[in-house]
Amino acid sequence: MQPMDTETRRPSIPLERMETADVLACVEPFIAARPGELELLGRTAQRLRKTAGSVLVSEGQAPDGLYIVLRGRVNLLRAADGGRDLILAALGPGEVFGEACAFGNVMNSTTAVAAVQSELLRIPPEALVDHLRREPETVLRLMRLQGDKLREVEAVASGLALCDVEERLRRTLARLVRRQGRRGPASTGWILAPVPTQSELARMVGSCRETVSRTLSAMARSGLVSGSGRRMILDDRIVNEAA
Repeated sequence: MQPMDTETRRPSIPLERMETADVLACVEPFIAARPGELELLGRTAQRLRKTAGSVLVSEGQAPDGLYIVLRGRVNLLRAADGGRDLILAALGPGEVFGEACAFGNVMNSTTAVAAVQSELLRIPPEALVDHLRREPETVLRLMRLQGDKLREVEAVASGLALCDVEERLRRTLARLVRRQGRRGPASTGWILAPVPTQSELARMVGSCRETVSRTLSAMARSGLVSGSGRRMILDDRIVNEAA
């Protein structure tokens, strides 16, 4: 198996460069499965490259497999009133979607769209179900993963109802950096790269791009965020308050 970064428990090399079985070994819900099972499951998987804007799965349709993001970012969307959509989650390398394919006649509850050029691993439903029959620990981890996703969606919904834009933006950035960011050198904060566009952030917090832009500027003046382009540094206060 490939070496791991002991501080973050993430692979020390990019997922897209790893053998498929090694990818599975460090991605939930498969990390506790036996090596032979991971080799067997890995042989069924297909690697896909998708351009920005590609629809990967559609809300209301039957899932065609479990997807693992190897590179890039995938947004999970749900249609909202007025023809707009809300980004419920932005998934980065090592995160999964489409796991409903393991539970029979369950339809996708969101649409998944590649936010940037992305590489993914797709495991067919029948191969996943066979694996779950042989690996009960993966079943438990899959259920825990779904529970975590449900709590995240509930947090987004409660934030829309109870919090102002700045608080929603703080929570969203903290959630993103905990899952996809890394600790900066010499305790300089947390690095999120590539950071979603302001338009994407607006769709995550239920606002408009102009409001998000003004809010980020105010947060920068307060020393909470800094950076330029697709790289953002978050002050510890944002991450600690959200925790």
